[in-house]
Amino acid sequence: MKKILLFTLLAAICFATQLKVAAAANLSFVLNEIKAEFIKTHPNDEISITFGSSGKLVAQIKNGALYDVFLSADMGFSNALIKDNFSADEASAIYAKGKIAMFSARGFETCSDLKCLKNPKIKSIIIANPKLAPYGKASEQAFKNAGVYEDIKDKIIKAGSIGEALSQSLSAGDVGFVALSALKSEKLKEWQNAYKPVDSSLYEPISQGMIKLKNSPNPKLAKRFYDFILSDKAKEIFKKYGYEI
Repeated sequence: MKKILLFTLLAAICFATQLKVAAAANLSFVLNEIKAEFIKTHPNDEISITFGSSGKLVAQIKNGALYDVFLSADMGFSNALIKDNFSADEASAIYAKGKIAMFSARGFETCSDLKCLKNPKIKSIIIANPKLAPYGKASEQAFKNAGVYEDIKDKIIKAGSIGEALSQSLSAGDVGFVALSALKSEKLKEWQNAYKPVDSSLYEPISQGMIKLKNSPNPKLAKRFYDFILSDKAKEIFKKYGYEI
């Protein structure tokens, strides 16, 4: 009996594969739930997810990091990998459209028109680095289109990713511009009254792109996960976290 159990265990290990996913930091909450749903129908497979700014992840991939699937925070970064021949796909698939929210853990008023940012009591405004993170770029666009950028530019502090922007907003910043999806999570349920979605007409749509990578060690599993991200079940989860589908 012990030999049979050992053989079964070894067989499971041998047939299990690990999918490596590179994902934009705004997905850190929603993608973990989607991963759990995927594993229910693929119990012998493992998924390892590396979260970070889209710009940094692209740099890793171009420098030889082996991932199977890349989920970007916009179409630009995924299309850049297609252009440079790192993608197994000819075009990026839009899997969701992200939204930004104005958030304050310090009790400052939040407003969708962003005029309240000119409050002199607000000393620090946290955003993701616009050069590396599409959500940071969208935040900067919103400031400019709302006509407040020149008044607040000296208050802006740029975090490395949208995930870091959230961490800094929780720990030190007066106001932060973060992914709406993070504030929809159970983990941040206590802050449900501390944010307001930014008027989406103030920034270009954050269409998030996905590709399978050319040097994927597990192309078949990559295809199954890619298809699951575009499935109705995954769409339900994205909507739950405030994404537009």
